[in-house]
Amino acid sequence: MGTKPRYETYGRRVDKATTSSSDKNNINNKLFALNMISERTAKPIFDIKPQHGEGPVWCPITQTFYCVDLLKGSYYKVDWKTGASKEFNMGQELGVMGLCDNGKVVAGVRDGFGFFDEQTNELKIIENSPELEVKERRMNDGAIDPAGRFFAGTMEYDGGTDTGKLYRLDADKSWECLEENIFITNGMGWSPDKKTYYMIDTFRNVMYAYDYDIKKGGISNRRNHIEWSKEEYPDGMTMDINGGFWVAMWLGSKISHFNASGTWVKDIAVPALYTTSCCFGGNAMKTLLITTSNLNLTEEEKQENPLAGRCFAIETDTIGQVEPRYKG
Repeated sequence: MGTKPRYETYGRRVDKATTSSSDKNNINNKLFALNMISERTAKPIFDIKPQHGEGPVWCPITQTFYCVDLLKGSYYKVDWKTGASKEFNMGQELGVMGLCDNGKVVAGVRDGFGFFDEQTNELKIIENSPELEVKERRMNDGAIDPAGRFFAGTMEYDGGTDTGKLYRLDADKSWECLEENIFITNGMGWSPDKKTYYMIDTFRNVMYAYDYDIKKGGISNRRNHIEWSKEEYPDGMTMDINGGFWVAMWLGSKISHFNASGTWVKDIAVPALYTTSCCFGGNAMKTLLITTSNLNLTEEEKQENPLAGRCFAIETDTIGQVEPRYKG
């Protein structure tokens, strides 16, 4: 598979042993060049600065932005109008979160699936949670399907082998393993007609498409939908109402936009090296909200990337999909 950036415990970094000074110069030159395209550069927003921001979620009902700080096991809840934020901690690594119909938060954490109550600050892991005793893996990314089921997938802590799995949590708290042999389960979404499910495997440099059974939550007929080179690492993503993809590129300082057929449309520059994920939000659902990471940056690299870890926003001419709520 070629040289890959290794994932350090709980997080991601470029392996110093495999990253040459010329590679770093190329990365920094690319970051500088992208940021010169001002009309396509996302701007920092909010005062929060997670160490490893991931999993952004937008609530159109309360006009609230959420994102996780993976290593801390926290998530931030930010008021869109005032910018006021509150941090909630789950007590263990938090890969992905979603909103529930009952007001709670459904979460993919180190110990599998759980539910968090903001009123009591309590996380309850479901009975017989998947991979509860598997210490070498954790939940990484996920999404809620159009019927209100919670999808989330695992990865090894260093991302080194393809032992990750994809799970589906149903409304009755039962779960099913849908896919195996994944390096890093990442960005997910569904086509507007609900007939296709998409999932990224970062270290295979691919976005898969599957036929989707909306009645049963089943996936089948996997095929490659978007392929990247071995030096490009797709991370989290979101989708728009036209079925287009907006993919955060780890080590790429950008969001890449593809149309529904998987054809590249444009890149949006992000002035942070590690771009992790994105979602649509704002009053008209046209604002792209982006998370980044400053995990494992050296002091020199932090000086070169002073905005790393911040959230960013950019206005688009596209309306994003609203993520459903978990029905359990």
